[in-house]
Amino acid sequence: MYSTEAARVVAVVVHLVTAALLIGGLTLILGARQRGILVVPGLVLLVPGLALFPRPGRLRPELPVVREPDAPELFRLVHDVADAVGVRRVDLVQLAPEFSVTVVPYGLLRRPCLLLGLPLWAACPPQQRVAALAHGLAHLSPRHVRHGALIGTALGSLAVGSGSVRISPQARLPWNSPAQAWQAHHLTDAERRFNARGRHSDLASWALLWIPRAVACTTTRLLLRLTRSATQRAEAEAELAAARTASPDAAVAVLDPHLARATLLELHRLVVEARTFAGRRATPAGQEDLWAELARYATRVRPGQDTSRPVAPVAPERATSSLLAPGHAAAVTLDAPRRLRIEAELRDPQREVALMVLRDGIPVPASFEA
Repeated sequence: MYSTEAARVVAVVVHLVTAALLIGGLTLILGARQRGILVVPGLVLLVPGLALFPRPGRLRPELPVVREPDAPELFRLVHDVADAVGVRRVDLVQLAPEFSVTVVPYGLLRRPCLLLGLPLWAACPPQQRVAALAHGLAHLSPRHVRHGALIGTALGSLAVGSGSVRISPQARLPWNSPAQAWQAHHLTDAERRFNARGRHSDLASWALLWIPRAVACTTTRLLLRLTRSATQRAEAEAELAAARTASPDAAVAVLDPHLARATLLELHRLVVEARTFAGRRATPAGQEDLWAELARYATRVRPGQDTSRPVAPVAPERATSSLLAPGHAAAVTLDAPRRLRIEAELRDPQREVALMVLRDGIPVPASFEA
């Protein structure tokens, strides 16, 4: 509790420092009409202020956007899950090629957009899809402080700021001219002088940018440490919300990391196969078969099913003890007629994502190991 309040204080300080840098830099630059020398310190204050200024979230331009008039049944399901979890409703849905369901803010008002991962959607049966939606939407709760407007924007500003002051490597001339080349000694001397100036520039950049970069990185680590316990509690509450909304069994199954690993490996295999045998999925029907084949594979590798592609047994490491207790009745159910209507609404955007995956491959998360 106290660590969360301390994190809020640190976030407020970050925003106040950003405002002070911007106001101070603009004041010095505007006052440079009388004293032109004030332009330099004004820029020194304005540049880091602009680097730390919070950016509004943006939708991913490469992903198809689904609006409520285009998919009323999907939004009805998402709204039912949001109401059952007790969070605000989302405004937009984007279909993504990742194995995840997350909510990201966009715009100046930080409106929520649901990023629905099609590999997860295809691999999971109906109630597991409900559990995934509940787990993702639960991050809109105020208890998820890292996703809030105050601490979330501070973390985003620090991440952008530390990247803005990162020292870029200077150009080098790896000149290896043969001894018999015309005027080779002049070219070698010019290369040596150019690289020497580059090293001096690197040293000056390091001396000027090391302090702000160190401050930004240290503040980021401090905020992450202060919000660690609150984030762990909120994550446990999200798992419990998924169990209450769908069912304990569905929540445990959808949180299984082995399902994500097996699904991504199979999707990668399907992409390689499609690229090897060009033209097989060139038609819209072939692109739709990508998700159908992925769903059939997930059915085979699900626990209790026979499969010719053995994977590691299900071991729900992330499941909390509350999920394994006797569960409640599902608050939201996804029956067959509703599922078919949602599939009909998502047919065209699913085709777009399939075409993107077949063209660009699958995005592999940093923690995923083949």
